[in-house]
Amino acid sequence: MGIKKTLGLGIASAALGLSLIGGGTFAYFSDTAQSTATFAAGTLDLNTSPSEIVNLSNLKPGDIAVRNFTLQNSGSLDIKELKLASAYTVTDAGTNNAGQDLGDHFKVKLLKDTYVSGDITNFVIGEISLKDLKNTANYDLISTGALPGGIAAGQSKVFKVAFVFVDNGQDQNVFQGDKLDLTWTFNAKQGLGELK
Repeated sequence: MGIKKTLGLGIASAALGLSLIGGGTFAYFSDTAQSTATFAAGTLDLNTSPSEIVNLSNLKPGDIAVRNFTLQNSGSLDIKELKLASAYTVTDAGTNNAGQDLGDHFKVKLLKDTYVSGDITNFVIGEISLKDLKNTANYDLISTGALPGGIAAGQSKVFKVAFVFVDNGQDQNVFQGDKLDLTWTFNAKQGLGELK
């Protein structure tokens, strides 16, 4: 072989070697993994019992009627905020109320959940007139202590109240035969988001 052929063969061999080495730097093992996740929103599901808020009749000033409301959290999230919206209408039987609001003569007394029966005096944790309650858009039942800590998912609590027809020591004859229809709406909210 001539020197030119030998040299050409050497250069070609070197080029081939370099291309193999260079080509090898692009060869690698690879793998792919996929991770999937499901994000499911929790639920708030508040149920009340009884559904008829108050069914009282034949009341006179000074009467007290205690009622229990079972609030059931059937959802998967804890209820950390529970507010009460109140609405009522008054039927003035004698059309003689002259601007007086029967709701102003009723007090709602929030009771400790330990109350069973008898005198309510040592069990009252707060009170508000029906009129003021109606004018309070969202009355907070947790901060008042009526439902401390809220209601855990799948749990229930009993909300106890006493309705008092206040005897103001004055003539209240204009309310004889009157009727007050009360509707309560319980608005529940979750707690703040937390690190999961």
